[in-house]
Amino acid sequence: MSCVMPDPDAASEISHVIRYERLQHGPFYADFRRDKRLDPEVYHCVIQREGSTEILRWSQHRTIEGATRTARAELRRLSEEHAQQLPITSVQPT
Repeated sequence: MSCVMPDPDAASEISHVIRYERLQHGPFYADFRRDKRLDPEVYHCVIQREGSTEILRWSQHRTIEGATRTARAELRRLSEEHAQQLPITSVQPT
């Protein structure tokens, strides 16, 4: 029988990561995290699509403004690309 003990450093690692508000554009979203353990601090930006675990883009920045600017541009691009792939359907009057 084996017993898995919790990692005593896990809680302290969580306290070093700060989450920021999610950005969303269409079915795509960007999550931001700041890692305070690094010097200088690093802001991570992870972009995904709703309902998927696939990471479409992951980037690191020195400022939250840089991470947000990059995320907005990428979310816009992904949403436009997605819209172009949607089939065009016509609506018939009833």
